Amino acid sequence: MEEYFDEDILKKIYYNELEALHEAPKDEEYVEITEKIIELEEILLKGENKDCIKRYMEYINERVGIEAENQFKIGFKTAIKIIIQCLK
Repeated sequence: MEEYFDEDILKKIYYNELEALHEAPKDEEYVEITEKIIELEEILLKGENKDCIKRYMEYINERVGIEAENQFKIGFKTAIKIIIQCLK
């Protein structure tokens, strides 16, 4: 991500080369929830446990919240980089 700060962000935006919005959160909580979701998906696909649907949806909702916060942070950082680039 270091290189991202050094690049000409306005040029990246113009040529639609900005990849920041595709970054998945890398914190421990997100990874844990994703692993639980994968486990439950496997159980659900086998149709073995109906109670898993409720837990599955809870994990999905929790992960969506983490992703939303991450996207907000990325958007804010991108806006600041644009402002800095314009001031150069």
